[in-house]
Amino acid sequence: MDQSTTHLDLALQAAVRRCMDDVVRQANADAMLLDGAKMEKNQIRNVLNVADESHSLAVVAAFIRYQLGRSNTGRAWQHNGFGLRVIEQIEASQGIVARQAERVLKQAQERVGDISAAKMDDVRYDLARCYLGYLHWAFYYGNETGNWDNLRVPE
Repeated sequence: MDQSTTHLDLALQAAVRRCMDDVVRQANADAMLLDGAKMEKNQIRNVLNVADESHSLAVVAAFIRYQLGRSNTGRAWQHNGFGLRVIEQIEASQGIVARQAERVLKQAQERVGDISAAKMDDVRYDLARCYLGYLHWAFYYGNETGNWDNLRVPE
């Protein structure tokens, strides 16, 4: 790994760390949609597993759509628009992943200059995995404790 790659990676990592509070807040807010849903503990974890294995946001979104369509799990994913909301967060330009990726891009470019499209795809993927991981944690907490309102994070 050459010195410029190391500098770029460090700049990207630092910028990603700076946006984690917003990612956690969004994951908590989205998990709160599941209050009253009958979702199994492993369902969000399964989405995270797909993300880990596929390295593709489109594959993750397709898996969530599959869950939405299944008769035995679809109702939980449909509850309060939860599944479509998660897809929006990872795929849409106004979702948390795209918004924070833009923030990361801007901060890293200020430090190191232009960043390749492949690196930005990696940042989007990493942010999506973080979002899904925090979503899983928040759902698990809310589901186990019933204290969904405690997921609100002060801004």
